[in-house]
Amino acid sequence: MTEMAQKRPLFAGDSEIDQIFKIFKVQGTPNENLWPDALKLEYFKPTFPKWKGVDLEKHTEKLDEDGIDLLESLVALEPNKRISARMALKHPFFEDLDKSKLPQYNY
Repeated sequence: MTEMAQKRPLFAGDSEIDQIFKIFKVQGTPNENLWPDALKLEYFKPTFPKWKGVDLEKHTEKLDEDGIDLLESLVALEPNKRISARMALKHPFFEDLDKSKLPQYNY
């Protein structure tokens, strides 16, 4: 959202491991509380650095409360906690969006 508008990625990594570490620095390294199933993933290493994470509002610029809430829903580490695109369009952040030109999915 803000990052797309600023034409830069939210988590800009130059390799796969750099990318995931940039995500973990902001979101926090998965642990038993944050995303327990991540610890069972084949490529997750218990030796990864342990970051607490920061509030997304400190990592982004110019997003209001609805924007931060939507962004948090879109980038949730745990896949089953992420919002779908269809549900994202129903989010208050897009309240002013003219949905008349979108395919009709009962928004």
